[in-house]
Amino acid sequence: MVSEAPKIMDGSAHHRVSALTRSAVVFTSILADIIVNYPLWIYAKRVMAGLSAPAVRHLYKGGGSLLLSNGPMVVLQDGTTGAILKGSGAPPTPSQHALAACASGALGGLCVGAQVESIITRAHATRAPVWRTALSVLAAGGPRALLAPRGALMVAAREVPYAGVLLYLSARVRAAVGDAAGAGAPGAGAATRWAADAAAALLSAAVAGPISHVPSVIASHQQAHNVGVVEACRCIRLRGGVFRGVVPRTCTLAGSLFVIPLTIETVQPMLE
Repeated sequence: MVSEAPKIMDGSAHHRVSALTRSAVVFTSILADIIVNYPLWIYAKRVMAGLSAPAVRHLYKGGGSLLLSNGPMVVLQDGTTGAILKGSGAPPTPSQHALAACASGALGGLCVGAQVESIITRAHATRAPVWRTALSVLAAGGPRALLAPRGALMVAAREVPYAGVLLYLSARVRAAVGDAAGAGAPGAGAATRWAADAAAALLSAAVAGPISHVPSVIASHQQAHNVGVVEACRCIRLRGGVFRGVVPRTCTLAGSLFVIPLTIETVQPMLE
């Protein structure tokens, strides 16, 4: 029998602390994720955009900017999921929770994530500082180029399965894997729990990675080269296809799906 999903990531977790506290906890988890996983993320991002691997000194280029993008984006996704579930009144069904998480993914990607991520990818493509890239994009296309950048719709499409896995499915997978590994049994140590969580993160990423990879590749090419969807698809087809970079991207998703829940489940109980 599979135990219930970890309570810290279920529908009620959003309401056991204030909205401000929950937002701070989630933002902290994104900071931890960037510290651990950003180098592999930017490597995968460059591969998908058709760029060379980054130099060692550039492994964290744009990391601070991504924190200011992914932090608010995931906070918005988590908060939107909680608000939808609370608004339903009765305890949410699994399908309601999954749909709420997926809908929040689209909202976060479209309204927050696409804007800063576009500047970071463009900065890597042009080898310019992030701040200078933002100014050049503003000068060339005006506020619209910053607020509605190339690839925004593809970022939203990418975030739908990722948020669904992060905010719903991953907790169920971790509960099932933890039961199978005996992570909750008396005497089971932290190493057993962490190993079970890591295995669950890999399984969850195996779902989120391939499903979200196609829009992610298209978005990356649009962001790096400032082209439309049709032109991006044509270029991607000519240089090897849409699944280029799927392995490193899935690996970095596994890292995120391990670090983010672990951080939330470590920090939030201290504040409840």
